[in-house]
Amino acid sequence: MNQTVKLTSAITLNGVKTDTMTMREPTVGDQLSARKVAGADDGEYELHMFASVLGCAPSDLHQLTMFDYAELQKAWFRLVSRDESAGGEPR
Repeated sequence: MNQTVKLTSAITLNGVKTDTMTMREPTVGDQLSARKVAGADDGEYELHMFASVLGCAPSDLHQLTMFDYAELQKAWFRLVSRDESAGGEPR
């Protein structure tokens, strides 16, 4: 399952300017890698998780506006939630 977010402000990812980002469903491996890098810092953990499932570097996400970052957080919640009332899709 994937979630695509349309950005209000285009950013450069891997050298290419884009106004959309597609987030894939996270894996246990993503979680372990992000926790190893971030340690106890929850903000860094989230940033590394997002970068992993978006296929970009964590520093690329620093370009996002706070509105666009909040939209990514909503997309993340839809990916990891199975609560249909929250926009998650049942399995």
